[in-house]
Amino acid sequence: MLPPNTRVTLFPNKKMEKFRDSIIHQIETLERKTFPKNEIMAIKEEIFKKTNNLLIAYYEVEVEQTEEIREFDKRNQRNQRRESYNKKVQVKIMGYLIYSHISSTALPLTKILKLCVHPSYRRSGLATMLLKWVFEKTGVPKKSSANLHVDITREGAVSLYRKVGFKVVEQVIDYYEVGRDALLMEYEELSNF
Repeated sequence: MLPPNTRVTLFPNKKMEKFRDSIIHQIETLERKTFPKNEIMAIKEEIFKKTNNLLIAYYEVEVEQTEEIREFDKRNQRNQRRESYNKKVQVKIMGYLIYSHISSTALPLTKILKLCVHPSYRRSGLATMLLKWVFEKTGVPKKSSANLHVDITREGAVSLYRKVGFKVVEQVIDYYEVGRDALLMEYEELSNF
């Protein structure tokens, strides 16, 4: 189940700038835990490419911070320590989607480069929410087509993509490495998406 304060936004942006390092660290950690070594993207480089966009799903939590304050008490000629509590907001990444929107062709193409959801939020509708957001933003299917490659052995991912309307176009031999094939899938509009 998704937290009630779940939000989706493009990153980086001004509002999220103060969380930039934390967000990138969380995405890189999730990337390493989810994908084989040869599929791990250099997130910092990927999100700053002009053609790529990063969409994040997140929620904010308040955490109390304890701060020790040392003061000198002139009356008693000694140091005093006290603790101060303040609240700080942290951003928790639930998932992300990296896509490229190429508009130079006759029918623009939205290419899904990476979709990843934290294990705690899988099967919650988050991946569908991210795909729907991208499709609305890029005009899929009315103004743009969409495609992606997915590891043929990732049955959960293939099932998700089929459920939202992607169809297998072809199997690409050795796409990821020798012996690891991919399916090239293209989006066809479904009425229930």
